[in-house]
Amino acid sequence: MGFDLDMTLVDSRPVSRRALERLASDHGHDLDVDALMALYGLPLSRWLPAGADEALFRSLQPQDISSTESMPGALAAVEAVRQSGGRVVVVTAAPGAIATEMLSAVGLTVDRVRADVWAAGKVQPLREEKCWAFVGDHSDDMSAARDAAAIAIGVATGTSRPAGADVELEDLNALVTWLADQDTTER
Repeated sequence: MGFDLDMTLVDSRPVSRRALERLASDHGHDLDVDALMALYGLPLSRWLPAGADEALFRSLQPQDISSTESMPGALAAVEAVRQSGGRVVVVTAAPGAIATEMLSAVGLTVDRVRADVWAAGKVQPLREEKCWAFVGDHSDDMSAARDAAAIAIGVATGTSRPAGADVELEDLNALVTWLADQDTTER
């Protein structure tokens, strides 16, 4: 089963907020951090203002990785997938090293991380990993799942609605219940 990372398995907003604050205070960028955080969940290139150094921003994030929080039900959802005999694959726009550190910070162990992919870029990893379902918080996650012939499971935990979901759930706690009702023996 595939999972998106940010705002699906982990809440990395504290990490990014602190990196933006340092980008502004320590590196002279004029940033409205609150306005930028309202866009959180989109790829960095869509919300980091022109002129702000994306590489510098990414280099500042690991300083606060320990402030990453797991989303409600994340640990139980990962365990439920494993109990059903499945593998857990994270497919994310985040860089691989940052994604792995965030997962470690919240105590989540996954089978594979496929990083640096967004929207339609998630289709190929989902197919290659044979994910029968993909859980995400954004409509682009739902499109990627459908295009990969996976069940699109939307959780309402991010800053946008997961429009186009085959299954809509409040959070990952509800996924545990939903998964218990599925026949995963043929997947």
